[in-house]
Amino acid sequence: MKSYSASLLFGALATLAQETVLPEAALAGPGFPAPSSLSGSDALATAIGRFDEAVARSPIVQANEAAWAVAVFSTADEEPLYERYFTPDYDVGVEEVNRESVFRIASVSKVFSVWSFLMEVGDERFNDPITRYIPELGDAGPSDGALYDDIDHVRWDEVTLGQLASHLAGIPRDPSQTDMSAQLGPEQAMAFGLPSLPNNEIPQCGVTGLLRTCTRNETMAQLRKQHPIFPTGHSPAYSNVAYALLGFAQEAITGQLVSRAISDNILSALNMTVSSFNTPPPSGGVIPGNASSIGWDWKTGVMDPAASIYSSAGDMLKAGRAILKSTTLAPAQTRRWLKPMSQTGVLGSAVGAPWEIRHLVLDKRLTQLYTKQGDTGGYRAALVLSPEHGLGAVVLSAGPIESNSAAVRETLMNAVGAVFLPAAELQAREEARSNFAGTYTNAATNSSVTIEVDASTPGLGVTHLSARGIEVIGPSSPFIPLYGAGQSARLFPSGLRTERAEANGTATQEPQRRAVT
Repeated sequence: MKSYSASLLFGALATLAQETVLPEAALAGPGFPAPSSLSGSDALATAIGRFDEAVARSPIVQANEAAWAVAVFSTADEEPLYERYFTPDYDVGVEEVNRESVFRIASVSKVFSVWSFLMEVGDERFNDPITRYIPELGDAGPSDGALYDDIDHVRWDEVTLGQLASHLAGIPRDPSQTDMSAQLGPEQAMAFGLPSLPNNEIPQCGVTGLLRTCTRNETMAQLRKQHPIFPTGHSPAYSNVAYALLGFAQEAITGQLVSRAISDNILSALNMTVSSFNTPPPSGGVIPGNASSIGWDWKTGVMDPAASIYSSAGDMLKAGRAILKSTTLAPAQTRRWLKPMSQTGVLGSAVGAPWEIRHLVLDKRLTQLYTKQGDTGGYRAALVLSPEHGLGAVVLSAGPIESNSAAVRETLMNAVGAVFLPAAELQAREEARSNFAGTYTNAATNSSVTIEVDASTPGLGVTHLSARGIEVIGPSSPFIPLYGAGQSARLFPSGLRTERAEANGTATQEPQRRAVT
């Protein structure tokens, strides 16, 4: 299972991280309410034109080596804001790639595994040790009389479920997949200067595309021999086997296979009709070459929760929209899920469960993109979410092992981020100007407020506020000499709402905002 899911900084946006964030944008979160009319807007039309131009000018995309699909969506619209599909001029299994064409999404499957855990168990179990649910790992300590040997043995009783979900357990990536001894014969290994190993030290299972899948007992035996990468909670270290363990824990708690829980409560519930854990019929699959060579029919066994789902652009649109709209989770749970759990060694990059999070400076304020990438065989996938804008994107690519499908995925991701995210921010600003800017007066109380939206700062600017004839905010505010405040204020969305019942049984919601001086 080659499910490499390396962190990716959007190349086209990375330079934005060097800009100065305005002090007025000190609050984390959006500068304006998410746009509700991005579809059909001038901002979207401009973004689409820029994206198509970027594709046309990219030698990587134009190399005709990989099939691909791109779809951009908004929580305000049922149909995609934009979608485009490409079929290379060689046999890729389907006559024409479209919204329902099936790809392997590899490590993007981890999103569904955490999603299912939150639905079935909840994050209140994230601090539970894994040994509570897999007690046999508790027997993996040193046997030579040492009190503890942190060099050679993982402290499994310290590994929590939340750390497994967020790559903070300090455990290896895979027990077998990256073990060179399984892929090099003895003579070849010795030619590279490596020592010869006895058979009991060479993996006999768990190398996708080469060896059979491992059983649970074999996986546990391998893990008991693994050396830790870091102490628990020290630093993120990507791990696929962590998701096998998280799946075992969920099954111990619920009594149901994780694959069944995901299939029933997410895939079926969201009408993701072509998505599955099992290899689907080849008739609808994007298979650019021999199915076994490019990874279409590779089995993952106990590693299913890490990387085994098949899906399409159309189905992934449903999943992304459901996450952002809290369709299956309580909004409070979604807010906790879409948060960083650790920083990485790269400025502007963080890790969630299982999110690969990008901090970007957009319109002179900091924003976060929640992404997850997946790679297996010749397949590449990415899910991108911007909770602040109610915006997301799906990028899928596939080609022969030697093709540039990875570079195609990254190029398309960069282009999506470079044009559609600024378009959403621009549209949000324009909608805020239309909905809120102006001067509001109350003659009965001799009060007024002036709200402006300008192009240089985020949020709504309050340039004047008088209450009962006294200028509270403005050049003559008495609070300026007293408190050094009152010259102006800014309003940012707080996400808080008041819900009122109507006589006809419906409910209305009134947004509330907060001011920052």
